Amino acid sequence: MAALQAAYARVRRGFHELAKFGTIGLIALVVNMLVTNLCWQAIPHKPVIGSVVGTVVATIVAYVGNRFWTYKDRDSIGRSRELVLFFAVNGIGMLIETVPLAFSQYILHFDGALANNVAKYMFGMPLGMVFRLWTYRTWIFPKADPALAGEQFQFPAAEPLPTSQLPMVPSSPRHKRSGSGDLLRAER
Repeated sequence: MAALQAAYARVRRGFHELAKFGTIGLIALVVNMLVTNLCWQAIPHKPVIGSVVGTVVATIVAYVGNRFWTYKDRDSIGRSRELVLFFAVNGIGMLIETVPLAFSQYILHFDGALANNVAKYMFGMPLGMVFRLWTYRTWIFPKADPALAGEQFQFPAAEPLPTSQLPMVPSSPRHKRSGSGDLLRAER
């Protein structure tokens, strides 16, 4: 029964983490789509640049949301290192999501707004999202050290002491505190 409860608690925590990650991802997606499409309107012949700008802005939104909400209880590896890793991972994620757009644009010669959105958001974005979810959990917002958190580390079972070795516990009024309050003395 305890194993079932532990499994349920783990699934529940995983579901909550995924829901938070998804919410931040949805907000970042909306930001990405708005900024990217605005850039595509401003510079229509440079879709990859517009995609990169939208992704950079969405990455900033995603970092703030994930650091301070989704993974707020995770042990920080140091803000500087965390930021470098976060933006490096998102740079790789940006490349993953830009490849289908570049393929659509430069290989297939589909250059309309609909084709750009389909290539980026239907093909590239899901691939980038899976990569980001895995790397955020693994490297950027890792769990605390299990030895410190007590999740996997357990003390070896101790054998009970014989009653002759048990510490003396005062139980009579003959024992009173010393002046420091820390030690017990027996009156004789």
